[in-house]
Amino acid sequence: MLFAYPLPASYKSAFLDSPLPLFNKSSSSEENLDEPFYPPGFVREMIDGWVLSEESPKASQTFHDQSHNVPEFTPMGLPFYNIPMTFSNSDIYTQAFEMAKDQLGCRMLQRKLEEMNPFSIQTIFDQIQPHLPELMIDPFGNYLIQKLLEVCEEPIFSATIESVAKSLPSISLNPHGTRAVQKLIDLLANYPKHIFEVINALTPDILTLIKDINGNHVIQRCVNSLKCPQNQFIFEIAGDHIVEIATDKHGCCVLQRCIHAATEEQREELVERIIVKAVELVQDAYGNYVVQYVIDLNSYSVNAKLAHIFMSSIQQLATQKFSSNVIEKCLQQNKEDVQQEMIAEIGKAENISKMIGDQYANYGIIYIVVQRALTLARPSVLGKMLILIRPRLEELKNSHFGKKIYIKLLKNYPVLID
Repeated sequence: MLFAYPLPASYKSAFLDSPLPLFNKSSSSEENLDEPFYPPGFVREMIDGWVLSEESPKASQTFHDQSHNVPEFTPMGLPFYNIPMTFSNSDIYTQAFEMAKDQLGCRMLQRKLEEMNPFSIQTIFDQIQPHLPELMIDPFGNYLIQKLLEVCEEPIFSATIESVAKSLPSISLNPHGTRAVQKLIDLLANYPKHIFEVINALTPDILTLIKDINGNHVIQRCVNSLKCPQNQFIFEIAGDHIVEIATDKHGCCVLQRCIHAATEEQREELVERIIVKAVELVQDAYGNYVVQYVIDLNSYSVNAKLAHIFMSSIQQLATQKFSSNVIEKCLQQNKEDVQQEMIAEIGKAENISKMIGDQYANYGIIYIVVQRALTLARPSVLGKMLILIRPRLEELKNSHFGKKIYIKLLKNYPVLID
């Protein structure tokens, strides 16, 4: 606790001659060699002697009441800051591991590797090889490993994979390690004989990797960088665990990447698995995006198949937050004959009455689906739907959430007022 007290002018000279500045000088300087050392206790006695006891803050009752158990200040209590390590060029050949974990040291090593000197590359690798898994998850070391993989020849690349193969899943889960593993996968195309060694290392933990914030990027890189049939193991796992993956925050992104990068045969098989579970997926916060991605492929046969599946549960799906978006997209991105089938199903008396009359329904969601249906409906069907909606207008008008829908319907379809 600090106190501010006015200091008489007669005491200022005493503080100006205080030995405290001596502690700020470097003890290695030649001019300080003969200067005396002042221990903390001696310093306190000198300062106490300069301040008159009757005017000292320490003499007041306030000091004793408010500063109980507060340690007294001493110059030796100042914080000590670590001095950054410094390396020389000669250290590259003897301390590469220590340098790799230091920001400046790691940069020195990377610049040395960029010289493409085989002796330097081999010397650096020999020093860090026993520590490769550790360096791949290090904030600085992972950049050195990435640079090493870029410049090395096949023997070093092969030795690297052999050293880290057992640790690849755990390294992939690390925010720094995932970058190093992705670089390794990118470069596998140059060394095809090692592809299956990496695949075998990742396969036992593939589900964990797919659903992990860091690991999913490794699997996506495998999908993009490896070609069929090397990446087939991912499609097989995805197909067997379609719901588990599609309903996961990171898994749904992996699944969309798989669909995008797949061959025609791989895509057809994966999409078929998604269609089978479509009703379950569209009701999920993440799964609905996977189904929307499939609809956006604009395959008329696939979209028509999804439409007919959704029609059997239209009342349920049209009134839910996530599935309603899929129903609207499916309605919009189908051929006219399929659209009219969906509209006819939505326009059935039991469906439209239930959707609009449900007191627990989210009217904003219902309006999206019904409005899209009304927009696309043929005149004869439109008239029938409006006739069914008219008796429910009073319910909408008196509902707290339905008022906005009531106003929008009257604005877009004045015939309802008649």
